[in-house]
Amino acid sequence: MKPHRQLFFTSLCLIALLFVSVACKNEVAKEPVSAEEDPIGAIEDMVDETKALAKKEAAQVDEETLKTLESLRQEHFVEGTVGEKLYQAIDAGKDLSVEVFLFKTLNFQVDKANVLPAMQSELQQLAKLLKAFPKFKIEIGAHTEGVGDPILNLTLSQDRATAVVDALSKMGIAKSRMKATGYGDEYPVADVQMMEGRMANERVELTFLNK
Repeated sequence: MKPHRQLFFTSLCLIALLFVSVACKNEVAKEPVSAEEDPIGAIEDMVDETKALAKKEAAQVDEETLKTLESLRQEHFVEGTVGEKLYQAIDAGKDLSVEVFLFKTLNFQVDKANVLPAMQSELQQLAKLLKAFPKFKIEIGAHTEGVGDPILNLTLSQDRATAVVDALSKMGIAKSRMKATGYGDEYPVADVQMMEGRMANERVELTFLNK
């Protein structure tokens, strides 16, 4: 091979190797960077991870569920109510079996278990959502503030949970889909020595039944 042709061939080989090297480098997975090394790069990594997680969760919402959610969109669930929280959880593709949904307006009178008129709106919105998803089975769990006789509190909480189930039943939700459980003072979430703590402990929650 003549010297100038050999030089030309060698140059082509070097260029080809350069392209292969760049291509391989681009295929290498991007390693996460620390905030100390590259603050902006670390933020970009966090954004990418959040987007990937959101995309993954959205993919878990099947087409039938999306259509049902769309049909409920005009309901305009009141902010902070159990209906709004549940709607958002379904829309996000969350695992409902591990979620706890706190009612906003189920505030009973002292030592009473009557469902008051002010509670009706939140229950009606929940009933509409449950009708739209007939496979849902729920538990209504009532808790008391954490003071007084534990036995009486247990009975009171059971009466309150039952009252909520009865109210939903009158709105068209089959009782076979619901379970009423009174927990009394068993699971406090705040200090009973403080008034704010006792108010937080006295609550009604919705959870999902496995079967």
